[in-house]
Amino acid sequence: MAPTGPARLKTLRPSLLRYGGYVFSIGGARTAGILISSLTFPYLVRRLGVEMYGLWSYIVAICGFLNVIADPGITTYTTQQVAARREGGFELIPDAILLRLIGSLIAMIVLLAIASFEARPEIRQLLRVYGIGILAVNLVSAEHLLTALEMFHLRSLLTVTQQATYALAVFMFVHSSKDVLWVPVSILVSSALSGVAGWVALSRRGFKLTRTFRPDCWKGILVPSFHYAVSTLMSSIYHRTGHFAVRWFLGDFALGIYAAAVRFVDILRGFVLIVLQVMMPRMAVAAESKAGLRRMARFALALVAMISIPLAIGLAGTAQMVVPWVLGPKYLADVTLLRWMAPYLITAPAASLFAGTILYSMGRHRAYLASTAGGAAVGVLLYLTLIPALGLRGAALAFVLAELVVAAIAALRIPELYDSWKDPVLGVSLTSALLMLIVIKVANAYTSQAIVVVSLGAGIYAISCGWFARKLLAER
Repeated sequence: MAPTGPARLKTLRPSLLRYGGYVFSIGGARTAGILISSLTFPYLVRRLGVEMYGLWSYIVAICGFLNVIADPGITTYTTQQVAARREGGFELIPDAILLRLIGSLIAMIVLLAIASFEARPEIRQLLRVYGIGILAVNLVSAEHLLTALEMFHLRSLLTVTQQATYALAVFMFVHSSKDVLWVPVSILVSSALSGVAGWVALSRRGFKLTRTFRPDCWKGILVPSFHYAVSTLMSSIYHRTGHFAVRWFLGDFALGIYAAAVRFVDILRGFVLIVLQVMMPRMAVAAESKAGLRRMARFALALVAMISIPLAIGLAGTAQMVVPWVLGPKYLADVTLLRWMAPYLITAPAASLFAGTILYSMGRHRAYLASTAGGAAVGVLLYLTLIPALGLRGAALAFVLAELVVAAIAALRIPELYDSWKDPVLGVSLTSALLMLIVIKVANAYTSQAIVVVSLGAGIYAISCGWFARKLLAER
């Protein structure tokens, strides 16, 4: 018989304290990372200029597609297996690394072929340096294993150290668009050091790699990994196709404006991903219990809503102050663009929750693939039709709606959560966010200081949401 009342609370307290520590650790690392990005991102967009920043984002997008060849879902599959089976899943790692090495060599050949067709010599150089480097660095990354094994404190420390090292190098060596080569060099060196440190820590915890390879298990790795590989490709298509379409239809300058807006909302989305990163391993363990998974999924949905809804509404209400403050006067076109992209802060976390966390942790790789494929198909269609018709606004709409399609398809594949939209926490968050928007508009009439208005709005939302939702969250 399951414990109830005080006995149940006593049983749950150690778990709550442990996961509270995880949330604090990941949250602290994510907050530190966002603060570092809040410094390096504005610095880079100002120093590199609109066109060069756009071209650098274009290179990152290309490498994102090549990474699907280098890692065709193998890391995603092994992470899920390690999260669910722990030591048993870790036995897959040597074979997974060997398969990824083969894929990386193929991706490097494709990269060199793509670079040979690029007309601008500086873009060819950046593609070769960053492309080959990131494919090699990804092989030594241990971040996914630290997450799967719930080693959140160590992962947080390495993440902050890596980001701080990268930022320091950027501030020291990047002073104009001519110094753009230092950006990939800073990323590669800091990431490689972090990866090596992660593997050393895993070795000291008893998770040591062996030189034993089992070709007979490769099919068991590659078949489910293929679904995740195609899913990753689909995700890259609906998330990154905008960079190619904007450059194709609107030119390099418009690409810089679009890339800056995309990076801006992705940084804000990082606040929401804190919850999902912490809960994924525990969802994988609880996937065998329908009631337990449902309880955790609904709790995650409530937390995601309480963060994403105010971020979206707040961005729409403060874009005219935030853009000049963060990006500078050259990016004033991003004011309108960010307002159109603001719903992304709701649709993207919803897609990450339903597809990237719940379906993924349950091992429903076919449903995961169906949701991302739907987003890719709709995204490409929208990019190709809306950008020529509406320009950058069309790109923003396609960017938002593709994520919405992913979230909708994934939610329909989880019958346990069909009634999740009735959750009263959603109403509490929306009501509090609208109250925050009213306060922001009133405050903006008296001051144009972005930090003052944003801080006031955030404070009002926290107080209002805490007042209305305190009982609901306590019950959960």
